[in-house]
Amino acid sequence: MNKLRHYSLAVLVAIIALTFNACKKDPKPEIPEEEIGKAELTFLEVEREAHNDHFHYNPIADAKPETISFDSKGLAPVGTHMHLTAGKTYKLTLKSFDFANREMQQEFLSKHDIHQAFILGAPAGVLTYAYADRDKDNKKVNVGVTGYLTVDKASEGFTFRYVLRHLNPGVKANITAADWSDVNFASRFAGANDLDLKFELHPVAAGGHGH
Repeated sequence: MNKLRHYSLAVLVAIIALTFNACKKDPKPEIPEEEIGKAELTFLEVEREAHNDHFHYNPIADAKPETISFDSKGLAPVGTHMHLTAGKTYKLTLKSFDFANREMQQEFLSKHDIHQAFILGAPAGVLTYAYADRDKDNKKVNVGVTGYLTVDKASEGFTFRYVLRHLNPGVKANITAADWSDVNFASRFAGANDLDLKFELHPVAAGGHGH
C-alpha cells in the first residue's frame, strides 16, 4: 500500500510539473541591440578660437546648417556633394535612426566604450577633426556623434567617409583621439561597422564655389 501511495505521489508531482511548464510563456526572442536604418550628417559653421594649447568653438549667429541624408545602406542620393571652405571650422553632428525611425545616437554615447567614429578619404593635411562628445554625466568622451571639422586647405574633391565602428570589448582602450583618420582602423581596431557613410566633398578656397 505504501508503494502505491509513493507511486501515486510521484505521478501527481510529475503531472503538476508538466502543467506548470506548459503554462509558462515562451521566452521573448532577443532583439538586436542596434538595427540601424537611415542616418544624417549635419555641418554647421562655427568660429574656432585658439586658447592656450586647445581651441574653443563658438557659434556663429547667422550660420545655416547643411545636412546630408543617407539610406539604410549608407548611401546618399545620387549626385550629392558638399563644398566646405578652407580656413573654416564646422560642427559635424550625426543623427542615426533605427528601422522604427527612432533616434539612436544617444545609444552610441551611452556605450562609448565600444563605439568610435573615423573620418577618412581626405588628402594629407586637408582636414583636422576634434571629438566633442559628452556622456550623461557631461564627461568628455570620444565617439564622434559630435565633433569639429576644420578645413586646413583647399584640395581636389574626394569621397568623404564617416565610419562608426562597433568595437570588440577592450579595443577602445587602444584608441586615442589622434586615430580619428587612421586608414588602417579595420585591422587595428577589431569590430564591425555600424555605419559607413560616403559622399563627395570639395574643400574650396575662400571666395570660391559656395555651398
